[in-house]
Amino acid sequence: MSHRKNHLSLNRYLRRNKTRHNVDIMAYVVGVGGNIAVIPQIIKAWESDAPGLAILTWVLFIVIGFIWLAYAILHKQKPLIVAQIVGISCNMLVVGGWIFNNVIR
Repeated sequence: MSHRKNHLSLNRYLRRNKTRHNVDIMAYVVGVGGNIAVIPQIIKAWESDAPGLAILTWVLFIVIGFIWLAYAILHKQKPLIVAQIVGISCNMLVVGGWIFNNVIR
C-alpha cells in the first residue's frame, strides 16, 4: 500500500512539474513575442519624427517595466525577468528613436 501511495505521489509530482515546465515555456514565448509586437513603433520612431507618438506613455512603460523587473528578480521568476528585459529594451528603442528625431536631429 505504501509503495502504491508513493508511486501516485511521484506521478502527481511529475505531471505538475511537466505542466509547470510547459507553462514556463509559454511564458517565455509570450513574454518575448508580445514585446516584439512593438517593432513597428520602433521603426516609426527611428524613421521619422513620429508625430502621433505619445512619448510620455513609452517612458511610463519603461518605468513600469523596471518595477516589474525588480519584482521578477526578487521572486526569481525567470520568464518574467526575460520578458521585462526584452520589453524595457523595446520601449527604450522607441524612446531613443523619438529623442534622436525630435531632440538631437
